[in-house]
Amino acid sequence: MASGSTVTITGGTNMTQVVSGDVIDDLDFNNARTNVNNLLANAQDVTLGTYTASSTFGYTQGGVGVSAASAGGLIYADNATGGFKRLQDDVQALCAFLGQTVRTGVGSDVTSSTTITAATWSNLMLNIKDCWDNRFSPASRTSSTIGTVTRTSAWSSSLTEETTFTFANEQTARGFFNGGGRIGFSSSRSGGTTSTQNTDWTNLLSAMGDVYITHDTAGGSSGTNAGKGFYELTTSYQTLWTKYGSGAYASNFFRMDGKVNSTTNPTVVTLKATYSDPYTAAAAAAADGAVGPDGVPSTGDDASGYTDSIDGTLTLNARAHVPDANGSGFSFSAPTDSMGAISGS
Repeated sequence: MASGSTVTITGGTNMTQVVSGDVIDDLDFNNARTNVNNLLANAQDVTLGTYTASSTFGYTQGGVGVSAASAGGLIYADNATGGFKRLQDDVQALCAFLGQTVRTGVGSDVTSSTTITAATWSNLMLNIKDCWDNRFSPASRTSSTIGTVTRTSAWSSSLTEETTFTFANEQTARGFFNGGGRIGFSSSRSGGTTSTQNTDWTNLLSAMGDVYITHDTAGGSSGTNAGKGFYELTTSYQTLWTKYGSGAYASNFFRMDGKVNSTTNPTVVTLKATYSDPYTAAAAAAADGAVGPDGVPSTGDDASGYTDSIDGTLTLNARAHVPDANGSGFSFSAPTDSMGAISGS
């Protein structure tokens, strides 16, 4: 049995590093392959609503994995279902996918005539820990717009739109987020009247950039994160991200809410976009609603009945950020989407 330092895998199986002179036991191989197989195999079937990192793993990469070694048996360099080289191959693929540096010896495939050093055994375990600890962070993603809806009618109070993101099955959904996949929105406003109100909405949406959810949180270029992601969704809407306006229009906001169709068998994520202009409502309540295009009363541009509306073309995009294989051979599928109309007044 190996006698070196313990390599701790939180939520997985701890491993023991090999020291020169150790006799290798089946567990020295199997503990390592268990962690690798857990990363590659079907995602853990945890109930959504709360997030615990230690119980969340699995990329759902079907048909992969290395067979266990048997007590008293040989650990081959390579055979049909197992062997040290096969374990090396999987670790190399994980490092490529996650952008982790392959440690000394791990990248050189062993053969039946190779002497596997204690350092190579130990470095393999350390690489497994590298990948486990960074399992939600792929080296890169490809971002794309998978759906678009527009509105050209003027509005002055509040708009909403709901987009459903549908995965092929529960395992595809979990594997997508476990591998670092993201879904969300981007939005823009263009054209229309030249006004401070329109300019603020143009700037607000531009500064927000892509807003999205990951496995455990939300993100965007600027705004307020509620700190909830896929694994914290329930069947009722929860606020995920909010971006406010500035200056006189600091109460204007875009908000993204989210929910799932099931907390035990999630296959559909629904994200709701809300555009809210409470400043306009307040202005309309002022004397005669007489606040001009600059949004500030009594500056010479007021006109009785002006309601400070937003016009031009409002665009909302459904966005998917799919993890790249990066030479690993892994594959993650983006969901399909269905977008509703941007409705309200």
